[in-house]
Amino acid sequence: MTKKMKTRLLMGALALIIPASGAIAATTTIEATAQFLNAIVLGNEVDMDFDLIEFSAAPAGGDTASLGTNGNIAYAGNFTGAGTGIAGEVEVTTGTVGQVVEIFCDSSGVLTDGAGASINVTNIEVDFGAGSAFGGGAACNGVAGAAADTLTLAGGGADVVLFGGRLDGATAAAFVAGNYSTANAGGDNIQVDVFYQ
Repeated sequence: MTKKMKTRLLMGALALIIPASGAIAATTTIEATAQFLNAIVLGNEVDMDFDLIEFSAAPAGGDTASLGTNGNIAYAGNFTGAGTGIAGEVEVTTGTVGQVVEIFCDSSGVLTDGAGASINVTNIEVDFGAGSAFGGGAACNGVAGAAADTLTLAGGGADVVLFGGRLDGATAAAFVAGNYSTANAGGDNIQVDVFYQ
């Protein structure tokens, strides 16, 4: 057997073992997609206002002023008042209409007189539209907790979230008559976060 013939036999054997280039290759493509949404912007905030509350003794358990998301206040224990206040509000001023957003909010806050006295607002809840009496809204679970509620954005000033809550006499400390606010020294405000679902 000649050297030339051995080379041809060896090449033929290799051809059986190694497929021709491209015989084991396959080609495909993938696409790239993206959905762009307008950044969420919040504004037109309105602070919760429990208005004037009268008390006949140092606040304790059972003394409450419960502000509904409709602005009406129900009193218990030794708290009394006119029965109306102002529900808190936050508006989604910018967002993509038709998209669903989730509302996250603190479940409580601390009002102080700035001089050491305090009382907590608890059981914070959210609602929409005309609002509801206290207890009719969805409970806030803290900004790190579960979403309190969802809202489908409509635009045109319609995306307003309402907030209510309860002043709880059981949380009062060093309580005296005065002007109390979460904005005073030692106070703790109510954080609201809104995200696309």
